[in-house]
Amino acid sequence: MSATRRGDSPRAVQGASVHADHKKSTFHRKHSRRGLHRRDYSRYRDFLRHGLVIFYATLSRLVEEAPPPYRVRDPHTRGHPPADPRDITRFLLIRALEGWSYDHVYAVLTAQADLPRVLGFTKVPHPNTVLGNLDRIPVHYWERLVQRLSLQLAAIFPGPVNTAGDATGEGTQQFQRWYDFRFGRERRWQKFLKLHALVSTRAHFPWFLAARVTAGTWNDSPQLEVLLDQVDESIELGLVALDKGYQSRRNAQLIEDRGGTPVMDLKQNVRHPFPRNYPAWKRMVWRWRDKRSFRCRYRRRVVVEGLFGAFKRRFGDRVRSRQRHRQRAEILARVVVWNLLAVVYHRA
Repeated sequence: MSATRRGDSPRAVQGASVHADHKKSTFHRKHSRRGLHRRDYSRYRDFLRHGLVIFYATLSRLVEEAPPPYRVRDPHTRGHPPADPRDITRFLLIRALEGWSYDHVYAVLTAQADLPRVLGFTKVPHPNTVLGNLDRIPVHYWERLVQRLSLQLAAIFPGPVNTAGDATGEGTQQFQRWYDFRFGRERRWQKFLKLHALVSTRAHFPWFLAARVTAGTWNDSPQLEVLLDQVDESIELGLVALDKGYQSRRNAQLIEDRGGTPVMDLKQNVRHPFPRNYPAWKRMVWRWRDKRSFRCRYRRRVVVEGLFGAFKRRFGDRVRSRQRHRQRAEILARVVVWNLLAVVYHRA
């Protein structure tokens, strides 16, 4: 059977084939993954070569400009002089960066005389001193550090900040064990915490705008209001992409009142856009019905999944601390370090 149609010359068929191949290659050049997300290798190499020195200076400046996490008595009073709260914070951030133990961090800081000076230490605290004062640092202090760094990062890129929200689990060293009489064997379940976050959707080194650590069984939807309150008011929100776990009329209205545009993947049982005193819900449902436009906006949410994967590859998927307050502080310290690295990368 002939490959050509009746009335078509071989030259016309060959020309049409060449035109189709050219069109296909042009499409792949325009829409290939490498073309859409091209990495700036010169910036990346500068970040790898000189980023650590800039990181230390940025860390020292951040801790020095922020208010101390807790108050201490006057060092000139009677008794042993108290440790500087800012030195405790610097110690914990270095531990979060490297993933070392308390003793290892102390050994490195005391062995290298110039490193504590670059980091701004007045005196390197002993590991027992750090552990004794760790519980005095409140959780909202770490959240304020994340807010300060997100404000610096938002100032680098003018205009609205497109964000995405999600949550991920962080494992612990604790397990629950019980005997299952139905199957006749012992079972165990690892306890975990949940990191809720709003992140930017820039393809190159996204950062955290807000973060909160809760118990592993807490739902995602009620945490959105807390995360939006953590975002600085001077940051203008753009598209806010969320999955079905955040679906509610109240959340859509909260995002719109904050100046953003809610982009939620709705469940199949959503059939009518009844606002019920939340007009943002009706507008969001109508935008959701335009599937092509919705997919173009919602695809930004994939960035938060990639960030969580890179976050766990960098810092690990579990914490070493055993007490709940210290576990939350350890996770939030990692978030602060991530934002510090983002500041160094984008300012390189």
